[in-house]
Amino acid sequence: MDISILFEKGKIWTISNLLSGFRLLLGFVLYFLIKQELAVGAILLGLLAIISDYADGYFARKRNETSELGKILDPLADKFTVGLGSIALHQTFGLPLWIVCVVIGRDLLIVFGSLILMQKVQRVVASEMPGKVAVTVISLLLLSFLFRFVVFQEPLLYLTALAVAVSFFYYILKFVRLLKSEHSGKDVKI
Repeated sequence: MDISILFEKGKIWTISNLLSGFRLLLGFVLYFLIKQELAVGAILLGLLAIISDYADGYFARKRNETSELGKILDPLADKFTVGLGSIALHQTFGLPLWIVCVVIGRDLLIVFGSLILMQKVQRVVASEMPGKVAVTVISLLLLSFLFRFVVFQEPLLYLTALAVAVSFFYYILKFVRLLKSEHSGKDVKI
């Protein structure tokens, strides 16, 4: 893949890309706040991350700044922030290691699959609704541990596992269809 498509003139230093970059940095601060058991600060920072996630998509569409770089930065920032938050919650609040592995493992597989697709189909594939739903459910799970809402933890563990499985299989199906469309030369609807 020609990496220059990621750095399209006029579409690098956009509001949406800056918001995604900002969210990447928030991941480190979130980790620190959780480790220090500063739940209120962590939740406020988490809300800021969520707002920036929706804002970057809004600005990208509204200002016609959708870019290949943004299609990478946005989900990468989400995965990084959720991953660091999950690790900190495991270390400090008892989030089970198996769910941390499920969440981070899913994200790593999506990143590696995306890199393969970039090489094969010469474009960046944007995230889709099943992935966004999974991130929302994961966020609820993380909040239940951060605030020690024990009654919600077990149901959210299973709901998270289900949402991750659904999004994972959705992306596998999408991956296979995109590869088939590349070989056949036809666009395939996902």
